[in-house]
Amino acid sequence: MMFSFKSLAVAAGIAFAAMSSVCAATPTGDVTTTTQTYTQEKSIVYVLEKTKYEVTPVVEKFHYITKDNCTVENVTPLVEELKAVLTVSIAELHALVGVDVNVLLLTSAGVKVTVAVVAQLVADILILVFGALSFVLGLAHGAVYTTLCSLFAVVGGLVGTILSLVLSLVGGVLVGLAVAIHGLIGEVVSIIVALDISVCISLLGL
Repeated sequence: MMFSFKSLAVAAGIAFAAMSSVCAATPTGDVTTTTQTYTQEKSIVYVLEKTKYEVTPVVEKFHYITKDNCTVENVTPLVEELKAVLTVSIAELHALVGVDVNVLLLTSAGVKVTVAVVAQLVADILILVFGALSFVLGLAHGAVYTTLCSLFAVVGGLVGTILSLVLSLVGGVLVGLAVAIHGLIGEVVSIIVALDISVCISLLGL
């Protein structure tokens, strides 16, 4: 039994476009002004926002899995779709290596975000992904559970790579970023540990 959730993807696209417009027009209180120039392809804020909104419709599909249809055959395509989104995000973050950190932290409104904003974006991605994986594992049993754990560990590794890149790119400037992220992801710590996502465990001190 396979699924079609095209409407979810459309909704996420609309939501991301709306979010981008709001960010451009209305800076939040967690920003500082800067004379640097914003370019979309050099903004870690943009990449993380884009990742969050592209991940959202994919993880929604995980929540349509039930005990009756929780099979490796049904879950694997969702895993592959999620991996594809995360892999693109990793490539986009890799492309930011060497960019001035003051440019990396700019929003489209031309303001530089603080640790709280970046921590929240990263935490949102972790919660979305690991929350979906935890939900499905709660429905699985026996050989299906074992196989899914292996598949989900790969997904977790990709999320860990995103976390590692973010900390590498801006962690030196945003003091306390890892601690801030840790403080926001309490609801998914157990699944990260259960899947033994060593990168996340190490970097966040789980």
